[in-house]
Amino acid sequence: MRVVKNINNNVSLCLDKQGREVIAFGKGIGFIKAPYEIPLDKVQRTFYDINENYLTVIAAIDEEILEISNKIINYAIEKTNNQYDFRTIFTLADHIQFALQREKNHIHIQLPLLYEVQSLYPIEMEIGILSIEMIKKNLNITLPKEEAASIALHLVNYEMDTVTSTYQNKKSLIENCTEIIEEIMNIKINKSSFNYSRFITHMHYLLDRSSKDKNMSTENKRMFQSLRNEYPKTYKCALKIKVALNVSLNDEELLYLILHINRLCAREDCYQ
Repeated sequence: MRVVKNINNNVSLCLDKQGREVIAFGKGIGFIKAPYEIPLDKVQRTFYDINENYLTVIAAIDEEILEISNKIINYAIEKTNNQYDFRTIFTLADHIQFALQREKNHIHIQLPLLYEVQSLYPIEMEIGILSIEMIKKNLNITLPKEEAASIALHLVNYEMDTVTSTYQNKKSLIENCTEIIEEIMNIKINKSSFNYSRFITHMHYLLDRSSKDKNMSTENKRMFQSLRNEYPKTYKCALKIKVALNVSLNDEELLYLILHINRLCAREDCYQ
């Protein structure tokens, strides 16, 4: 296998013997300047058919977080017998990085589905708890138990049957929300991008909570007021999405929605 580009110290873009592009994970494989031949026993995991948009995102994720996410998914495969695809590792790593940023900024969000997740998905919740323990051990940062449930939901979301009528209904609603954002923000969202995939994940969780008449609760109402004033167009988007979904969203839910819309629209791939 030939390394053609190093993404970080442990992740590289390679070509296999057939000349196909593949993302390779392996401890320290990115230290050597490309191009070079890498022994297969140095490669821990490979992923084919990765959209180029993911490469920039992978490079932006802290290496330690990416490695933690990789270990979590490896453990999840052992526990659930599901073969999670490459997107799960990257979306989970991105979620963890965002959670750590929130913790650093003292943004604490309570997940109202915590007890439902514990009851309905005990295996995934066990993986989530192990995940926050792993984060504490490796990064010396303690995340709340709600984050364990969020990680569990990442796994559950992958496991859901994507052909169910419920999923199709959600898909239609999310597409409508996307059109609202594009119209109000005057942008064109790249729907094959990692950032859009992350937005979709958040919307799935929001719809799950609203279907159970659950809302997030936070201690950041002052931040909501600040963001509402600082980003009036984003706030307008959030309100119009609330109407389109025909759901009840409190200020905390709107705060989180504003954050996700801003993350989606602050990236270059929104303007393609």
